[in-house]
Amino acid sequence: MAKRKSEMMLSFGSLDLYAKLGTDPNGTAALHFHRKEGYIRAEYHALSNKLEDDQTYYIGYKFSLGTIEQSLMIFQFKAYEGNDATTGGANIPLSLGFKSGQLHLQYQADFSSQRVPQWSKTLSTDTVYSAGIVIHTGKPGWVEFYFDGEQQTFTTSKSTRLQANTWEGRNEPKFGAYRGEAVEINTYVYNIQIGTELSDIEEAAGLSATSSGSGSASASTSSAVSSSAVSTPSASASASPSCSWEGHCAGASCSTYNDCSDDLVCTDGVCAST
Repeated sequence: MAKRKSEMMLSFGSLDLYAKLGTDPNGTAALHFHRKEGYIRAEYHALSNKLEDDQTYYIGYKFSLGTIEQSLMIFQFKAYEGNDATTGGANIPLSLGFKSGQLHLQYQADFSSQRVPQWSKTLSTDTVYSAGIVIHTGKPGWVEFYFDGEQQTFTTSKSTRLQANTWEGRNEPKFGAYRGEAVEINTYVYNIQIGTELSDIEEAAGLSATSSGSGSASASTSSAVSSSAVSTPSASASASPSCSWEGHCAGASCSTYNDCSDDLVCTDGVCAST
């Protein structure tokens, strides 16, 4: 089977696109996600076909940012089933992404809904942050969120728990760098922990007494996890008309129907109407 150009480049160790063990700019061991301007994704896809309905999963994520860019997502709880116009499920029910310079925890309730910010915070580059995401899978399920070791209150529910549709038949976490393709992106991941109890993610989520929390990216961190990157070159933003999912409108590049917004379908590598 022929490979897309981006996959062939990656197979030969492209300098334009990679996720590899290395160091951050301060020399701290990290999994380094790098994308040249114009590429859409360099991500680590965890627990493929491993999660189940009506279960609670604890996800710890310690990272720093070389770049902060509009629409950049550093975490997705992505749906791989039930996420189209026919079934009505959301494509990315939960995500951590940047909008107007702030990191937002966003929730998309169903296929026709917009992503709605539930929490936000202004971050800086070259700084280590820790996030803890607790997801109870279900329709509805629920979500709780920790940042730098402190449980957060959602702006919409005014509580520490958000009722949310978190299961469409197959949902899985992804880490790294998605979207924000207008500029070159570098992100650094120091630790990912996934478990079934809060204690399973203490270090990565900044909950343990030995965890450093926010601070210079030269802070002591644990060994990085291994990963691989997958990408597709993007269409220019100016070429895509507006729709409910920015960057996935008519004319945007795609590889499957999951890459296109609303009722658009992926036709010959481009999102188009039926």
